[in-house]
Amino acid sequence: MKTLDPMMDIVFKALFGREDKTSKKLLIGLLNDILEESQEDKIVDVIHMNPFNYKDFEGDKLSILDIKAKIGTGATINIEVQVRKEDNYRRRSLFYWAKTYGDTISEAEDYDSLKKAIVINILGYKEITEGNKLHNVFKILEKDQHFILTDDLEIHYLELPKLIKKEIEDLDKIEMWLEFFKEAGREGNEERINSLMERSEIMTTAMKKLEEISADEKMRELYRAREKARLDMVSKLRYAEKKGLEEGAIKKAKEMASELLKDGMEVTLVAKYTKLGLEEIQEIKKKI
Repeated sequence: MKTLDPMMDIVFKALFGREDKTSKKLLIGLLNDILEESQEDKIVDVIHMNPFNYKDFEGDKLSILDIKAKIGTGATINIEVQVRKEDNYRRRSLFYWAKTYGDTISEAEDYDSLKKAIVINILGYKEITEGNKLHNVFKILEKDQHFILTDDLEIHYLELPKLIKKEIEDLDKIEMWLEFFKEAGREGNEERINSLMERSEIMTTAMKKLEEISADEKMRELYRAREKARLDMVSKLRYAEKKGLEEGAIKKAKEMASELLKDGMEVTLVAKYTKLGLEEIQEIKKKI
């Protein structure tokens, strides 16, 4: 059976967002590898704040699925995967950080109670076009001296297209995860996946969990429904864009026809240059 794409948000959440021992092990492993440089101590446990549940998305095939988890330091982490480019994605991830940060305090508490919030974006396209780094980390820095205002903000971008093709044994920890996300759902890449599993115990666990999820018929049905809803939405947006362009072109043609008629050009010639019908041009002429 073909394995499902781990970059599809519903599959990603089933992999890392369930309240079972294996999902937690995978999430802890992923977070430790991504946050290795920013965490003083390794993460040993996580609390899922929105654990995977079929009911959460059965009625809404286009809802945004993310993973929210709390770690031992009290910090809250929000993880989202996005396959295709979306407008204002940087602002969206900043908004997600702000919302996550705001949720760490209640009305009765003071600002000392605020906890660090971390947003991790795993993307199937290039969002950070200013450089070629595979893993970008953003914080709030003073513009000249570059010291950190507060460590409470941390936003990560990991972009699959920036993954350089290497031998499996040459990949670092983050590259192994991105290799898994990129290759696991594709046919004909069994050799690289097997090499990943041979290289790392956590990759073996991730692949076995993915195979288990892929064998779940209910998951496959939801996967197909979600993919169909996404493609339908893309089709509608393209149709609306095309229609808007066509309507814009017609408007410009009518404006041109009006100007040409004012200059005394023959109706037949106006029709030739604007591609409008003779009757339509006659109507424009009457209004001049």
